[in-house]
Amino acid sequence: MPPLGDLALMIQSRYPFIAVETSEEDRLETTLAEIAADLRVPFFVWTVTNGLHRHGLPNAIYDSQQPLKGLNNVATMTGEAIFLMKDLHRYLGEPAVVRKCLDLAPAFGHDRRVIVMSAVKVELPAELEPLTARFTLALPDAAELKSVVKRVVAECSRERPVSMGLSPADLDRLVDRLRGFTAFEAERAITQAILRDNTLDARDVDFIVELKKDMLRKDGVLEYVSPEENLAEVGGFKNLKAWLEKRKKAFTPEAKTFGLEPSRGILLLGVQGAGKTLVARAVAREWGLPLLKMEPGRLFDKYIGETEKNLERALRMAEQMAPCVLMIDELEKGLSYNPGGDADAGLSKRVFGRLLAWLQDRKAPVFVVATSNDIGQLPPELTRKGRFDEIFFVDLPNAEERREIFAIHLRKRKRDPRLFDLTELVAASDGFSGAEIEQAVVAALYTAFSRGVEVTSAILVEELKATKPLSVTRAESITALRDWAHDRTVMAS
Repeated sequence: MPPLGDLALMIQSRYPFIAVETSEEDRLETTLAEIAADLRVPFFVWTVTNGLHRHGLPNAIYDSQQPLKGLNNVATMTGEAIFLMKDLHRYLGEPAVVRKCLDLAPAFGHDRRVIVMSAVKVELPAELEPLTARFTLALPDAAELKSVVKRVVAECSRERPVSMGLSPADLDRLVDRLRGFTAFEAERAITQAILRDNTLDARDVDFIVELKKDMLRKDGVLEYVSPEENLAEVGGFKNLKAWLEKRKKAFTPEAKTFGLEPSRGILLLGVQGAGKTLVARAVAREWGLPLLKMEPGRLFDKYIGETEKNLERALRMAEQMAPCVLMIDELEKGLSYNPGGDADAGLSKRVFGRLLAWLQDRKAPVFVVATSNDIGQLPPELTRKGRFDEIFFVDLPNAEERREIFAIHLRKRKRDPRLFDLTELVAASDGFSGAEIEQAVVAALYTAFSRGVEVTSAILVEELKATKPLSVTRAESITALRDWAHDRTVMAS
């Protein structure tokens, strides 16, 4: 078990009650038993089915199952002790139970006697809230997960021959992919992986990834994305690619030993369709990190308080999956901010404030790639140093970059770029974004197929001339964006 200094400190700080939010009841009990042993104090456990008993002993105190009777037995015990009352939170709506807790509080505050309540979510009455310390039991760290893997392999080996085909590097990769699981979930995942072929090897890393996708899908606030693109398949972005290449190994143990902190992230500001989302996807694949996508609009809920809870769940899940890349696409659409208005009862301000605080203070190695098409809808605090390592402006591609983009999309569709007049295509696509060039290539393929001919430069030029790019239809807003970015950002290209 990891050192849980904060929980031990709370117990010694003479809080009469501690509310621990966790789905891992057994793990909490084991942890409290270790803390009690370290502090040399007795440890008792109470449930509504078994009553009150000392941890490690089989027999419970007679007739102590009811919550009030359990609390009365606790009251008669003198001296220091830790009491884990697993079901007590279910009875905190009963006046007599709340009254008994209030009666116990003064005596408990004088020495190390504490009642620990546990549940996935602990709702407290107003009277007990000031007397209760809150603690969230973190999910297992890398060391715990590695122990889980070794223990499950050993247990399965007692029942059948199991081949352990993981190198130390593969084991580290497997453990990284297990982040975000509870200890129980990790045990089940490794057991499933072994039972498929009685082997645990590098191929099972992908199996764990699939299980994690299912978990995120059920949660609903984050999406696990499997990017197909790498940076070599993204045209342009010379300066940004060089910046990313320097930080490619920043999440490795060697970087930490060298004294480097993992990179915090980048904000990509620019013209719609210029490739910002593509870069975010490519970074994750290039760095070999899981890619999580948060759509801000999906966080908002019609019920009071649920939006903030959704954001907390998303941020906590991202930290649990670390090291990872978190993509927040089109930030301004779901988190638009009006400093002068309270049309939504201050919800936008609260959500933005929490997100800003997390961007500034997070410790987990989560590399954030946020994209925005309209800086005017974002608060100035977001662009302050410390929240992102750098702000890059993604402009429309220049002639050299358009040539590269045409070549990439033609090769992607099994055409040899050398058979096309790229100089003519570059000239015809002046003012086009990368996305608009890709769509022109797709449209040309449809046209050629419908005519029963092979796609040619002439057909591509025909499609380009039939399109009005954003640089024409939104010329004013693009000019304003460029003016804002001129002295405030680094050019991505």
